Amino acid sequence: MKKPNQKTKRRRRPKKNTAGKAERNQKKISVEGKGTKAVAKVRPSNASPKKAPERKPDRTKQRKGIGYFISKSIQFLRESKTELKKVKWPNKKELLASTVMVIFLVLVVALFLGIVDFGLIKVIKNIVG
Repeated sequence: MKKPNQKTKRRRRPKKNTAGKAERNQKKISVEGKGTKAVAKVRPSNASPKKAPERKPDRTKQRKGIGYFISKSIQFLRESKTELKKVKWPNKKELLASTVMVIFLVLVVALFLGIVDFGLIKVIKNIVG
């Protein structure tokens, strides 16, 4: 934690001047024989290709002890507890209404599938028999 008497250093970014950007990226050249000037686009000097960031060594291939797995398990349980505190748990009325709706929809789907199954059995028996 930072002490109150410490000042945080902020990097100040130069403000981007969007006006005249097209003019900065263009360079006037003369065309031989005609004496007129044509405009050619030039790549800005600060637009050099970026280097790929250095990759950190893969630590998953290293041998891990039982302490590593215990610490990861404890971390998982702490994060789970934090997430469960964020859940909006239903009250008794909402829970009862949701349960009744689920049971009703299960019965409707079961009835529909039973009728379709019964009809397909009759059709197949008439075709085969």
